[in-house]
Amino acid sequence: MEEINLIPASIADSIPSMVKNELVKLSAQQQEEFVEEYKRKAKSSGAAYLLWFLLGWHYIYLRKWGIQILFWLTAGGFGVWWFIDLFRIPGMIKDYNKDVATDVLKTLKTISE
Repeated sequence: MEEINLIPASIADSIPSMVKNELVKLSAQQQEEFVEEYKRKAKSSGAAYLLWFLLGWHYIYLRKWGIQILFWLTAGGFGVWWFIDLFRIPGMIKDYNKDVATDVLKTLKTISE
């Protein structure tokens, strides 16, 4: 089977190398399905910053309810935690999206078997 890579560079740069290596082994249709599902589930730094600034809801956006409740109970660590998250959000989004890529690939491979 000839290796085809239909993954856009913007997505390829943000997913783990293990996922990239497995994606080139899939058919063109499966790669397109991966891209569609990844785009649907991936999170954006811009939206996270907006939620962080306006409401302090950035952990809900990342589906981390326990941390969000702790964040609220401590008033964002009395403002310190809230300020530190200003610098942590890009990394949190990157980690979340890497997990999404891995989960989407696992699901896609399970369905195709």
